[in-house]
Amino acid sequence: MAEYSFFIILFMALISLPLLMILTSKIVRFIIGSKKNVSDTIYECGEPSIEGSWKRIPIAYFKIALIFILFDIELVFIFPWIITLDNPTQLSYLSFITFLIILFIGWIYAYKKGYLDWEM
Repeated sequence: MAEYSFFIILFMALISLPLLMILTSKIVRFIIGSKKNVSDTIYECGEPSIEGSWKRIPIAYFKIALIFILFDIELVFIFPWIITLDNPTQLSYLSFITFLIILFIGWIYAYKKGYLDWEM
Protein backbone atom coordinates (compact mmCIF):
# COMPACT_ATOMS: atom_id res chain seq x y z
CA MET A 1 0.00 0.00 0.00
CA ALA A 2 2.96 2.32 0.59
CA GLU A 3 3.86 2.36 -3.10
CA TYR A 4 0.36 3.61 -3.96
CA SER A 5 0.38 6.51 -1.50
CA PHE A 6 1.66 8.96 -4.13
CA PHE A 7 -1.16 8.03 -6.51
CA ILE A 8 -3.76 8.28 -3.77
CA ILE A 9 -2.53 11.76 -2.81
CA LEU A 10 -2.47 12.82 -6.46
CA PHE A 11 -5.98 11.45 -7.02
CA MET A 12 -7.31 13.31 -3.98
CA ALA A 13 -5.67 16.53 -5.20
CA LEU A 14 -7.16 16.09 -8.66
CA ILE A 15 -10.61 15.60 -7.19
CA SER A 16 -10.41 18.32 -4.55
CA LEU A 17 -8.91 21.11 -6.69
CA PRO A 18 -11.87 21.55 -9.07
CA LEU A 19 -14.32 21.22 -6.19
CA LEU A 20 -12.39 23.87 -4.26
CA MET A 21 -12.44 26.20 -7.28
CA ILE A 22 -16.20 25.79 -7.74
CA LEU A 23 -16.84 26.32 -4.04
CA THR A 24 -14.65 29.44 -4.00
CA SER A 25 -16.48 30.96 -6.96
CA LYS A 26 -19.86 30.26 -5.33
CA ILE A 27 -18.73 31.89 -2.06
CA VAL A 28 -17.33 34.97 -3.83
CA ARG A 29 -20.50 35.33 -5.91
CA PHE A 30 -22.63 35.04 -2.76
CA ILE A 31 -20.55 37.65 -0.89
CA ILE A 32 -20.27 40.16 -3.74
CA GLY A 33 -23.66 39.48 -5.28
CA SER A 34 -24.43 39.68 -8.97
CA LYS A 35 -24.90 42.90 -10.86
CA LYS A 36 -27.74 42.32 -13.29
CA ASN A 37 -26.67 44.92 -15.84
CA VAL A 38 -23.12 43.55 -16.24
CA SER A 39 -23.41 39.82 -15.61
CA ASP A 40 -26.27 39.28 -18.06
CA THR A 41 -24.48 40.75 -21.08
CA ILE A 42 -22.26 38.90 -23.50
CA TYR A 43 -18.55 39.58 -23.16
CA GLU A 44 -17.21 40.90 -26.46
CA CYS A 45 -13.87 42.52 -25.64
CA GLY A 46 -15.54 45.28 -23.65
CA GLU A 47 -17.70 46.39 -26.55
CA PRO A 48 -21.45 46.70 -26.05
CA SER A 49 -23.35 44.01 -27.91
CA ILE A 50 -25.15 45.18 -31.03
CA GLU A 51 -27.63 42.35 -31.40
CA GLY A 52 -29.07 39.65 -29.20
CA SER A 53 -27.23 36.48 -28.34
CA TRP A 54 -29.97 34.21 -29.72
CA LYS A 55 -29.10 34.55 -33.37
CA ARG A 56 -29.93 31.82 -35.87
CA ILE A 57 -26.92 30.10 -37.37
CA PRO A 58 -27.29 28.91 -40.97
CA ILE A 59 -27.41 25.13 -41.39
CA ALA A 60 -24.60 25.33 -43.95
CA TYR A 61 -22.11 25.81 -41.12
CA PHE A 62 -23.16 22.52 -39.57
CA LYS A 63 -23.01 20.71 -42.90
CA ILE A 64 -19.47 21.92 -43.49
CA ALA A 65 -18.51 20.91 -39.93
CA LEU A 66 -19.88 17.40 -40.47
CA ILE A 67 -17.96 17.03 -43.72
CA PHE A 68 -14.81 18.24 -41.97
CA ILE A 69 -15.32 15.61 -39.27
CA LEU A 70 -15.85 12.97 -41.95
CA PHE A 71 -12.54 13.74 -43.63
CA ASP A 72 -10.80 14.16 -40.29
CA ILE A 73 -11.89 10.68 -39.24
CA GLU A 74 -10.55 9.43 -42.55
CA LEU A 75 -7.07 10.40 -41.38
CA VAL A 76 -7.62 8.47 -38.16
CA PHE A 77 -8.15 5.34 -40.23
CA ILE A 78 -5.32 6.04 -42.69
CA PHE A 79 -2.55 6.43 -40.09
CA PRO A 80 -2.82 2.90 -38.63
CA TRP A 81 -2.91 1.49 -42.15
CA ILE A 82 0.31 3.34 -43.01
CA ILE A 83 1.98 2.03 -39.86
CA THR A 84 1.19 -1.58 -40.82
CA LEU A 85 2.82 -1.23 -44.25
CA ASP A 86 5.96 -3.08 -43.11
CA ASN A 87 4.22 -6.35 -44.06
CA PRO A 88 1.61 -5.49 -46.73
CA THR A 89 -0.75 -8.07 -48.15
CA GLN A 90 -3.25 -7.95 -50.97
CA LEU A 91 -6.09 -7.92 -48.45
CA SER A 92 -4.70 -4.80 -46.77
CA TYR A 93 -4.50 -2.99 -50.11
CA LEU A 94 -7.98 -4.17 -51.08
CA SER A 95 -9.48 -3.01 -47.78
CA PHE A 96 -7.81 0.38 -48.07
CA ILE A 97 -8.95 0.84 -51.69
CA THR A 98 -12.49 -0.11 -50.64
CA PHE A 99 -12.33 2.46 -47.84
CA LEU A 100 -11.14 5.16 -50.24
CA ILE A 101 -13.88 4.32 -52.76
CA ILE A 102 -16.57 4.61 -50.07
CA LEU A 103 -15.07 7.89 -48.93
CA PHE A 104 -14.92 9.19 -52.50
CA ILE A 105 -18.59 8.25 -53.04
CA GLY A 106 -19.43 10.26 -49.90
CA TRP A 107 -17.46 13.21 -51.22
CA ILE A 108 -19.27 13.04 -54.59
CA TYR A 109 -22.62 12.89 -52.76
CA ALA A 110 -21.75 15.96 -50.68
CA TYR A 111 -20.58 17.81 -53.80
CA LYS A 112 -23.75 16.97 -55.76
CA LYS A 113 -25.97 18.05 -52.86
CA GLY A 114 -24.11 21.38 -52.70
CA TYR A 115 -22.80 20.90 -49.19
CA LEU A 116 -19.34 22.08 -50.22
CA ASP A 117 -20.55 25.46 -51.50
CA TRP A 118 -19.57 28.39 -49.33
CA GLU A 119 -22.48 30.57 -50.44
CA MET A 120 -25.17 30.98 -47.80
